[in-house]
Amino acid sequence: MDRSTEEHWWTAVMAGRRAALKGSNALRILLLTGSYPPMRCGVGDYVASLADALNRLGGTEVAVITDRRARGAGSSSGVDVFPIAHGWRVSDLRPIFTTIRQWAPDVLHFQYPTQGYADRLLPWVLPLLLSMLRVPVIQTWHEHLPMGSRLRSVALALAPGRLVVVRPNYEAALPRWARVLTRPKRPLFIPNASSIPQVKLSDSERRDIRRRLNSSAKYFVAYFGFIYPNKSVELMFDVPDPRQDHLVLIGQLNQDHPYQRAVRERTQREPWRGKVTVTDFLPGDEVARLLAAVDAVVLPFRDGGGVWNTSLQAAAIQGTFVLTTSRERQGFDSSSNIYFSKPGDITDMRSALRQYVGRRNTSAVTDGYASWEFIAQAHASLYREILGNAE
Repeated sequence: MDRSTEEHWWTAVMAGRRAALKGSNALRILLLTGSYPPMRCGVGDYVASLADALNRLGGTEVAVITDRRARGAGSSSGVDVFPIAHGWRVSDLRPIFTTIRQWAPDVLHFQYPTQGYADRLLPWVLPLLLSMLRVPVIQTWHEHLPMGSRLRSVALALAPGRLVVVRPNYEAALPRWARVLTRPKRPLFIPNASSIPQVKLSDSERRDIRRRLNSSAKYFVAYFGFIYPNKSVELMFDVPDPRQDHLVLIGQLNQDHPYQRAVRERTQREPWRGKVTVTDFLPGDEVARLLAAVDAVVLPFRDGGGVWNTSLQAAAIQGTFVLTTSRERQGFDSSSNIYFSKPGDITDMRSALRQYVGRRNTSAVTDGYASWEFIAQAHASLYREILGNAE
């Protein structure tokens, strides 16, 4: 399908959708994101979970504008997915504007950053450009400013509308210029949640999973998530003990990515040769079962982790011991079964792993984390507040 034919097809789809919505009192929410499943991006997974949860609330209609690489994305809850961005170029403005006008949303809600935006400037100025449509604009920031270049970050901050953040004490971590620009947006903290389900394994199920890893090691130690320099995955070869641990890297190692290629090379050298399993990308339920079967999950983030980190949440809700890093907290939290070390403190991480490896939390470990239902309700309340103020 060429570009012009595709635009005509989307116009027909939107015209039918607009007719179906005519006379409806539903709150119409249009999410814009650079990534969406089956694209591999943590923010994309977040948006998919949020969209489904919003649509399940009742009294809402939800759609997503995203990259064409998300074609084939489906939703069990009936979310409309429009993969119309061809690399987020200036030429994408026309189909984006057309889709917005024809779907007629009550709210436009952007997500930043996502891997799908790549290095394009357009996504970062879209909130400013689309504000001319006189539809309330909201942004969610999943990282601290600056995200990429300062120019892009300033463009986001200058766009009108409210701001949602997924990290607590967000403003305190910003540079002064960013706090000044962000203050009028009245940042609202709404926690995120893991898109990985919680599972309960029997002892025999756990043994079967460990047996399939084909290792006689005493302990199985895993890392889960994207493998990039800021995740400090290279420390996975320094913290565990190759004499008694088997490493399980739950993530993708692309030979064309220099850092990931270096990590793969480490798996093939002594003392870890033959003692590492790399799973590549796995469906969420398989990830959950692996996280529930191993003896520890190590997340040695360079800049520290916290409750906002979905890899940490995915591991913690399985009851598995988690070792991570933090700039605010140190030591062991027995209620969550998480140990916090200072970033880069290999000695402390080694000591903590040896002390707590194999410890499992059998209590209701989801109590300290937000549910997607709660997150959707918090968003819906914000949308209605904004729309009420706009009347």
